[in-house]
Amino acid sequence: MEQTVTNRVTGEQITFIETAKDTNGEYLLIEVALPSNGKGPPLHIHDRFEEEFEVISGKLTVTLGKTDHILIAEERRTAPLKTPHTFKNNHNEPVVFRVRLTPPSQFEQSVRIHYGLMEDGLTDAKGNPKLLAHTALVLSLQNTLIVGIPLWIQRTIFGLIVKRAHKRGLYEKLEKYTGRP
Repeated sequence: MEQTVTNRVTGEQITFIETAKDTNGEYLLIEVALPSNGKGPPLHIHDRFEEEFEVISGKLTVTLGKTDHILIAEERRTAPLKTPHTFKNNHNEPVVFRVRLTPPSQFEQSVRIHYGLMEDGLTDAKGNPKLLAHTALVLSLQNTLIVGIPLWIQRTIFGLIVKRAHKRGLYEKLEKYTGRP
């Protein structure tokens, strides 16, 4: 598997530095290169892992709750469990930062599937999967819950969609992105 994957829409690149396999499931360490004025995901939470952001070069805006933190090289911020957060690059220069996810969830698989769908033209112009079953799987694998939509609705509906899609064999074609069933 490629160590670096690219988001065709945003130009964001994610390099897998230490995978869950490398760390015996303790954490995942990725390095993200985000172009100037690049946006991250919508405000969201995780309730199964925390994320620690550390800037390598450039400036990164990390939003925790309602507070924006502008980080520069060697500065860190942690998004604890259940804390609404996001990141973006509001600056005219690229930013490189590392993210440590503890524990790793299935974040690597979700990114590989999502970016693979982009490569194969199975996402819309904004990079969102065209099939709701693909969106549900990606968000479920990475334990991402979007702020503003009741969590129980996301868990219930996405859970049902993922279960039904598994039964129908819809996800078997996605194994090519992760290299495993």
